[in-house]
Amino acid sequence: MLSILDNSLRAVNFVFLIIVLGLTGSLIHGQRNSHSRVNFGLFTAVFALVTDSFYSIVANFISAFAWPIITIALDVLNLIFTFAAATALGQSIGAHSCSNRGFLDRNNISEQSTDRCRKVQASSTFLFFSFFIFLAKAIFSGLNIFSSGAFSAGGAKRGGGVPTISQV
Repeated sequence: MLSILDNSLRAVNFVFLIIVLGLTGSLIHGQRNSHSRVNFGLFTAVFALVTDSFYSIVANFISAFAWPIITIALDVLNLIFTFAAATALGQSIGAHSCSNRGFLDRNNISEQSTDRCRKVQASSTFLFFSFFIFLAKAIFSGLNIFSSGAFSAGGAKRGGGVPTISQV
């Protein structure tokens, strides 16, 4: 079973990823040209939802899936993908105002639409939020590996309470 902190971070991240999924899906639906950066943003949201949110459901009910080595591997993959997608979308739109007509006319992702420009900015922002959650989770997973081992399903077992006969 995963820790309460890990599950809480996954729940918050689930909300961020659903928002990104909706925004990038809307961008893809309304686009005139194919933009690989937007497509990668959608892929990242789906990949992160499957490997983070749905994995946690399985790991909470089947403790054999709660190995720290699996958790950190998935967290690092999601960390890399969310950073790449957030950076790609952020770079494509830049730090410009979406009400600047000259910028909208030159930018190919916004396709001269203020609405699309704001959706790309929001997608990039929520992907960065998700990136920082994955960064925190990767750090916590790394600490868990050092404290309890890479292949243990539970936390570190500490002695406490009344000793059993085998401990005497």
